[in-house]
Amino acid sequence: MGKRFERPEDIARERKAADLFISGRADLTLRKLSPHEIDFAISKGGNDVAYLEVKGVKKVSSVYDEHTPIVAIKKLTALQQYVNVKKCDHVYIAWAYADGIKYANIKNLKGTISWGGQRVPRAGSTNDHELMFIDNGTEFKILNY
Repeated sequence: MGKRFERPEDIARERKAADLFISGRADLTLRKLSPHEIDFAISKGGNDVAYLEVKGVKKVSSVYDEHTPIVAIKKLTALQQYVNVKKCDHVYIAWAYADGIKYANIKNLKGTISWGGQRVPRAGSTNDHELMFIDNGTEFKILNY
């Protein structure tokens, strides 16, 4: 496995976004998953009922700004396992901005695939150049902080 690049502020942003995602649902709880899995399991009554991956958006401040969501195919493949293996239809990905999140069920994503990633690979990284999903047409839902 490659080196982990999540900083404390990245984890705090993920948690803030996940809290917003389940806001208003006192019956739901979050559980942070292993660093090499997706980000969160969402439980109700002690049973996992949904899963959530949060991607931080650092260079775009608002969910209303023009921003094309991009994510590694490897991450979508990991999310797909929760649909196909765990038989859960409630698997989501969210992009966290300064003012809120935009999210979708992974089954509703629409886009293209291209080779991409970091312009300059980070020292110790094994996945900074990889196949990427580039959104073009997903109908995202938006929640503001």
